[in-house]
Amino acid sequence: MEQRKLIQHGPSSLTLSLPSKWLKERKLTKGDSLFVEEEGNKLIVSTKESVKLDKISVDITELDRTSTMLYVQSLYRFGFNEMEFKFRKSTTVHYRKNQNVNFSTAIHKMVNRCIGAEVVEQHEDKVIVKSITKEAEEDFRIVLRRAFLLLKEVSFTYLEGVKNNNHSLIESVEEMHDNINKFVSYSLRLLNKYGYPDVRKTSFYCHIIASIDKIVDVIKYSARDALKYDQKFNKSSVEILEKIHVSILLYYELFYKFDFKKVNELSQNRDHIKSLIVENVKKMPTLELIYVNNMKQILEIILDLTDFRMGLEH
Repeated sequence: MEQRKLIQHGPSSLTLSLPSKWLKERKLTKGDSLFVEEEGNKLIVSTKESVKLDKISVDITELDRTSTMLYVQSLYRFGFNEMEFKFRKSTTVHYRKNQNVNFSTAIHKMVNRCIGAEVVEQHEDKVIVKSITKEAEEDFRIVLRRAFLLLKEVSFTYLEGVKNNNHSLIESVEEMHDNINKFVSYSLRLLNKYGYPDVRKTSFYCHIIASIDKIVDVIKYSARDALKYDQKFNKSSVEILEKIHVSILLYYELFYKFDFKKVNELSQNRDHIKSLIVENVKKMPTLELIYVNNMKQILEIILDLTDFRMGLEH
């Protein structure tokens, strides 16, 4: 933490110089207005302007297809407005499918999940991506609620799909995952550029949003397993999956209307599910037991999310 001295300015005023790097990042100059807010022993100086992370150029030649997509996503979430991705060969490996794919194809696929971003140039050895829409920190709450609503929807779709071995529903989980990923990435981008009005809560919100992403990933991979399994899940498995879905619904309610009773319900439901798995371990086909245990990860993520939601109350 840097320490700065107060300077006498006139008979009754004291001034404090602001870090030049902070000013340059926000393109602030003499005469611009700032917001000043007291918070305990802190004085928070802020601006409506976001951090100006204009351009970055990176070489992705050594990355595989999935890592390439994650790198595109990471730079977008970080807040860059223009990203140049260079590569010294045209293709990279897609390990899951055991085949080569074009770097440009991987970049396009991820850019399609980045709200407001577009590929503006594509060459033999590079792709340039730009953010072309105006962002506003007020979008954050709207986008976050949309992500939560879609999480409820994808959980229900997966449940109905495995109950009835409905391939159409199970296959749609992949597309729903990509759609939720858009809102998760945009939420994290807004937080990184503008922060949360109560700065103490910014890291909590970042963690909660990233955890939504993890839950959706668990459901996506479980849907892929269900397609390979290609059978109706038995009654015991369905009962457990239904209760995991209930935990997602309960957390949504808790997040938007905090209540200690809901905290207790989540805890009770989690322990009940774990007991059900133990009780039915011999009744469930081996593969279903594996799939249900994979979905059980969601309970631990929600436990962690509950911890963070309680922290937001203070």
